[in-house]
Amino acid sequence: AAFQLAVRRAGTGASYVPFRAGHTPWHAALAAIYTHATAPMRRLGDRYILDTVLALVGGGPVPEPALFERLAKTVNAADAREGAIERAVLDLAEAVLLAGREDEVFHALVTERDDKGARVQLRDIPVLARVDTGSVAAGEALMVRLVGADPVRGEVRFERVR
Repeated sequence: AAFQLAVRRAGTGASYVPFRAGHTPWHAALAAIYTHATAPMRRLGDRYILDTVLALVGGGPVPEPALFERLAKTVNAADAREGAIERAVLDLAEAVLLAGREDEVFHALVTERDDKGARVQLRDIPVLARVDTGSVAAGEALMVRLVGADPVRGEVRFERVR
C-alpha cells in the first residue's frame, strides 16, 4: 500500500482539460501523445470527444471551444463525486466488517504520515484507517486497537497500542 501510494504521488495526477485546436496533449508518464475518455461516469465526455475526432478526421466543423471548457469542468466534477461515493462505500464496508470487534488489537502497517496522524493498512483484513500517532514513518509496523466501528456513519477509530 505504501508503494502504491508513492507511485500515485510521483505523477501529477489525471484530470480533464478542454480540447484546443492546434494543441497536442502530452502524457508525461507514457512519454507519448495521449487522449481518451472513459465510461461509465464520463459518457458525456465520450460523446463530444468522439464527435470531435470524427470532425477532425472528416474535415467537418469542430464544436465551439466554450463547449470543451464546460465539458472539462463537468467531467472533473463527476470524477470528484465518483471518488467521494467510492470512499463512502469503502468506509461503510470497513465499518460493517469491524462492527462488534471493538477492543480487538490488529497488526497494521503505516502507509503515509501527515499532520493528521498516520494512515495504516491492517495486515490481515482489507481496512485502511487513520491513527493519531507520534513519530512514525511509512512502512513501519504498528499494533492498533479498534476503539469504535459505526456502520451507520461509516466510521472506524483506532488507537496505537505499540
